[in-house]
Amino acid sequence: MKKTNNIVFIADDVAIPGLGMLKERFRVKDLRGLTTRELYKRILQSSKYRAGSDAVIVRSTRKFDSRILDLLGKNTLVKVICTVSSGFDNIDIVAARKAGIDVVNVPGGNNISAAEFTIAVILAAAKGIIRADSAMKKGRFDSSNFVNFELKDKTIGIIGVGRVGSYTAKLARAFGMKLLGNDIRKDLARRYRFIKFVGLKKLLSESDIVTIHTPLDRTTRNLINAANIPLIKTSSILVNCSRGGTVDEKALIKRLKAGKLKYAAVDVFSNEPDFNREFCRLPNVFLTPHLAGKTLESKDRMSVIAAENIIKYFTKGRTSVKLVN
Repeated sequence: MKKTNNIVFIADDVAIPGLGMLKERFRVKDLRGLTTRELYKRILQSSKYRAGSDAVIVRSTRKFDSRILDLLGKNTLVKVICTVSSGFDNIDIVAARKAGIDVVNVPGGNNISAAEFTIAVILAAAKGIIRADSAMKKGRFDSSNFVNFELKDKTIGIIGVGRVGSYTAKLARAFGMKLLGNDIRKDLARRYRFIKFVGLKKLLSESDIVTIHTPLDRTTRNLINAANIPLIKTSSILVNCSRGGTVDEKALIKRLKAGKLKYAAVDVFSNEPDFNREFCRLPNVFLTPHLAGKTLESKDRMSVIAAENIIKYFTKGRTSVKLVN
């Protein structure tokens, strides 16, 4: 297969299956490990004395703000950025539009992994697994201080019943849990009749477990905040495997410090890879590094979807892919 003149710049890790698809069709330049500023300089060098259109592939931890997007739009041949993630809040979409750069994401590639992870952390919290492991490694064989509970007949409140949220609901249903859902899309109540859809306040106040699966945008930023977090029962568990900005971290920490929340499992943070170190001093929270959707299977699957997006974009045109801008 003859390669096109398009260059695909790999800014962050892309699994082998998708990478192989790209290498068959395009010139691929591996620029992993560079800062965003360094990345821009390398792309700028490759754009000199050439014509055509290029692409950049990034992951969710790579931030593209208005300044870097403006530079890319004015000085390079980059026409599309593909973020290998379901969310796309790492890219300033308005700035990308102004710069004449299209943005595509990869929805649906990691929903199974993220939902399984959600259930895993719920089980870990409900059964005291993390605390028990820590105690055993310190030489303490004592089960008397653990107050664990079953998931059967407990109520799980799922905020955001999309790909991840709906699959989480199916898994929770298998444990015999009662299901509450909350989503801005009213058609979902007809699609998932085994979930009882309610308002956010009712969900927070009635759930034994609250789990968040919404994208991050202006409507969901600080969705869980100082005003509504007191509605969550002190015996409940809060899980966030969506985006850090959906929860007001200061309000959550304050609630945990006061012992007014049984447990929190936090996989995402407002300013990744940095995170509020106050979390580390709390016994009723456990932390993971944006790990929920990352498995061998999901990485392969998402790399293929990302490659397909780029291939369609350059061979069939921008209207052949679903743009987020």
